[in-house]
Amino acid sequence: MKYLPLFLVAILAILSGCADKDKKGDAAAFGNSTDNIYDQPLPERSGNPDNADYETLKSETVYFAYDSFTIEAKERPKLDKLANYLSNNTNTKIVIAGHTDVRGTPQYNLALSEKRATAVRQYLIGLGANGANISTIGYGEDRPASEGDSDSAHADNRRASPGILR
Repeated sequence: MKYLPLFLVAILAILSGCADKDKKGDAAAFGNSTDNIYDQPLPERSGNPDNADYETLKSETVYFAYDSFTIEAKERPKLDKLANYLSNNTNTKIVIAGHTDVRGTPQYNLALSEKRATAVRQYLIGLGANGANISTIGYGEDRPASEGDSDSAHADNRRASPGILR
């Protein structure tokens, strides 16, 4: 009987952990959590991402902190604008291309770039964009926006760029 309070505390801790997991799952749709980022199926590729028009939506490029795929608050207005564009142009298909700087192994950078692209896709879907019209691809460090090893070049390369598929 003297262990009953400890048993109850343990049960409450377990139940509390389950509730937190559910909250993290909801946040993942907005790029705020590392949980469930790959739970959503990716769409079939429509069009060649190498032939996408990245200039038209260049101002909606989202930049990330080092070693992160969390969409920062200051970047969200760009995606709000992009979601509005997609709502008004329902036949438009886009690709989100994720990128990294050169730090890290090629395998790690490829996975991180894919997570960045997927986080942007999930955020747009959370705002009502049609997920069937949004493809993703990760390029890792292979397509830098800025050459060099400076902090500025690294910051320019940590991005997810939307492009219109032709």
